[in-house]
Amino acid sequence: MRSYKTVLAGRERVPVERSRLHFLLCWLHAIIIERLRYTPIGWTKAYEFNEADQRCSLDLIDEYVDKFGTRDNVDIDKLPWDAFRSILVQNLYGGKIDNEYDSKILISLVEKFFSKDVFS
Repeated sequence: MRSYKTVLAGRERVPVERSRLHFLLCWLHAIIIERLRYTPIGWTKAYEFNEADQRCSLDLIDEYVDKFGTRDNVDIDKLPWDAFRSILVQNLYGGKIDNEYDSKILISLVEKFFSKDVFS
């Protein structure tokens, strides 16, 4: 995954859960970008998703991990999963979407990747 390699250069920090969240976000971003190739089937129109969305989302993850974790560990149950999902869906990625159908697709993708069940 090119986005994982380029955007995360120099971001590898402890705890391990941070890296796992970064990977989940990169995977989500790759799916969102890949769906653009198949417009109007993937999305109903071509949206301007870009690397800046991914970088802001990574900053969001870093802020919450720093706030709720320690240097060596983050309790997955203490992370604000609802906040992650809401900010990703309503602001960072969803702020560019103006179609109800596309919004539902984004919500389902974010809900699939950003939950504590993914760590199980």
